[in-house]
Amino acid sequence: MNTKINERMTDKELFEKLDQFGIDFHGQADDLNEIVGLFVMGRLYGWRVERIVCSKRIWTLATKLVGDPKKILPERGPLAYKSFALKIIDSVGDYWDFVAGRSGREELPNRERKLIE
Repeated sequence: MNTKINERMTDKELFEKLDQFGIDFHGQADDLNEIVGLFVMGRLYGWRVERIVCSKRIWTLATKLVGDPKKILPERGPLAYKSFALKIIDSVGDYWDFVAGRSGREELPNRERKLIE
């Protein structure tokens, strides 16, 4: 199935890119797992949810090794509405302040930040 989850890349194109990344990858297996997971889940939830969920380290590695998730993934995927954190952050309206750690972190601990409802 060659569905187009977003306007940037078809599933086929994304998975071909991730397959090649996996073939060429040298490093820790858990990093590979998290980076591939970021893109696979990101096609469903969007890069905004993935930016909240994944660590800054993995986001940076993914950007360096695969490409900028913001240029590959939809901003909000078809399942973004299920993200507890995105709902809370949307209601407050300071997404980038939250991502940068300037606000809201204490009200939305890591466990809740990763909750899918």
